[in-house]
Amino acid sequence: MINKNKIFDLFSNTPENKVEEKKHVSIDDFMNSPFAKIGMFCKLIINHNVFHQKLEKFLKQENPSYNVENTKEAADFGIFNRSFQYISKIDIDNPNHLKALVGFDPKIFNKALNHSILYFETNEEYEKCAHLFKIQQIVKEI
Repeated sequence: MINKNKIFDLFSNTPENKVEEKKHVSIDDFMNSPFAKIGMFCKLIINHNVFHQKLEKFLKQENPSYNVENTKEAADFGIFNRSFQYISKIDIDNPNHLKALVGFDPKIFNKALNHSILYFETNEEYEKCAHLFKIQQIVKEI
């Protein structure tokens, strides 16, 4: 049988209910970590590509009355620039950030880096390409 006192104790922060305090990482602490920033970068790029593949398949059936290419261009701008905000926080000289680079799946990470570099090259944003390229060289060594 379920002990209702134990369930309600989960929601209480009073000292008498907390015998052993465990260190919990808040969502803010996690999102400020380099591993989360790399994860968000990859997730945005990979999910964006999957979304466009599904959207293309759908639009072939529907024949929309709007400009598909302009819509894709606007979506690319938003996604790639937002994802760059995450990856730009990675400092390759920081050992903790290097550990996060090493701890990430290199196949997925390389794919996201390649897509981003191609996008920023096309738009002639070479400073962003340089930062991504430095990270890519580290990932390739893994």
